[in-house]
Amino acid sequence: MFRWLGEFLHNDSYSAIAGYISIACWFVVLLPQLWAIYKTKSSDSVSITFVCLWLAGDLLNLAGSVLQHLLFTMIILAVYYCISDLVLFCQLLYYRNNSYAAERTPLLGEAPPPRRTSYLSTILKVLCLTVIACAFGALLCYFIENKIQHESDHSTHEKRDKALEFLWLPQVLGWGSAFLYLGSRIPQIFLNFCNKSCEGLSLAMFGFSVLGNVAYVLSVLFHSTDPTYLLINLSWLVGSGGTLTFDFIIFFQFYIYSKEWAAEI
Repeated sequence: MFRWLGEFLHNDSYSAIAGYISIACWFVVLLPQLWAIYKTKSSDSVSITFVCLWLAGDLLNLAGSVLQHLLFTMIILAVYYCISDLVLFCQLLYYRNNSYAAERTPLLGEAPPPRRTSYLSTILKVLCLTVIACAFGALLCYFIENKIQHESDHSTHEKRDKALEFLWLPQVLGWGSAFLYLGSRIPQIFLNFCNKSCEGLSLAMFGFSVLGNVAYVLSVLFHSTDPTYLLINLSWLVGSGGTLTFDFIIFFQFYIYSKEWAAEI
């Protein structure tokens, strides 16, 4: 058994596990925000510019991933990114300045509902869902990678050669998506600052985004640390890893604005 574990947990296996954990996170990343908007019947707390830039970055990411022959898990993620972004974008348009949301706005002087418990509850839910996502990703890796291993050695070597080929068009698309990703959080951070609130914004969405990006970067690094391979994947590493800084700024906004609200009451 221990010998089997030692053979299974080599770099490619670590890469596959991290990749499928990332897939599991990104499959659920927008669900909390979609539910929050549906529940409140308002999308005013989410920056539409943020979603538009995210969608544009994902479209470039998809095109670049396919043309550059990146990891199978990276292409799966790129396709799902675009689908989920479009769903969120349509929901934002539907609920933007919706009259029903205005009818539900509390009257002046009406006490807002308690939020400390909700934040603690959300954090606990995110932690539980994170464990589930990691377990699900590991199971995906086990079942899917076993099938992939039946490929011929010739096919495997051919794919690896393509992955190490530097192609200019996908690289331009990859760097374009990276800059869009890095810039996408800025409108949301600015909107939170103007509102002095993160009310209506899903903390869970950014939690899964962080975990998904970390797992994504690890999947690339575990696959290979060859300088050529890292150079080819650099734009995708910057796009995923660089957004972590902005996500943590948003986490800080969740924290500081909840404290300000508590001080006021």
